[in-house]
Amino acid sequence: MSTSQSPQPGIPLAVPTEEALAPVPAWGVLSAAAAPVVLAAGYLYAASLTPGFQPVSQPLSDLGAANAGTRWLMAVTLMLVGVSYIVTALGLRPADTAGRWLLGGAGVMMFWVALIPNNVVGKWTLRHILGSAFVFGLLALWPAMSGHLGPRVPWPLRRRVGVMISIVAFVLIELTLWGIILRADTDGAREVLLYAVTALWPLVVVVWTKVRGAGWAYPAVQRRV
Repeated sequence: MSTSQSPQPGIPLAVPTEEALAPVPAWGVLSAAAAPVVLAAGYLYAASLTPGFQPVSQPLSDLGAANAGTRWLMAVTLMLVGVSYIVTALGLRPADTAGRWLLGGAGVMMFWVALIPNNVVGKWTLRHILGSAFVFGLLALWPAMSGHLGPRVPWPLRRRVGVMISIVAFVLIELTLWGIILRADTDGAREVLLYAVTALWPLVVVVWTKVRGAGWAYPAVQRRV
């Protein structure tokens, strides 16, 4: 007589499984690469068209102010960056859904920053500050919300790595805000650094997962059989 026991009828059996990482499509890689490239190209070109612009002391927002000659150049640049974030969020299938929504939301809110600029060069407006706060808040939070737990998760998508990146981004946001409040003379350098970190991290996640993602997996939610 067999001594093995079978599950009693009506009682589900929890079976822990692993799911392979979903692949990142090629267009997801292109969109992630486009964000920092477009941002850098637009910023440098706008700065070259603005005589006397001081990149260390003057923020990027001065180039997109309503009375600036490069107002629409920067508006188009920021909107293209926003589109890149949205497309990247759609293609970043290995990341947790919550993180992808936050990244896509940041892309949508980038249109606010682009279309509601500061009124005058050197002057901050509340609406533009609020839009920027939403954008960078979402960009700072998405790494922490996109990660997974488990030993076979690629390092950019590990929960603790995402949390550390989010902490760094929030620290940069705080430094930028305090610089505005205290009217420091390094606003430009801090804002460019914040833009660079938040634009480059999606590219790091996408490229690493695309190139090194084969064979990686993350624990799936326990299934009932």
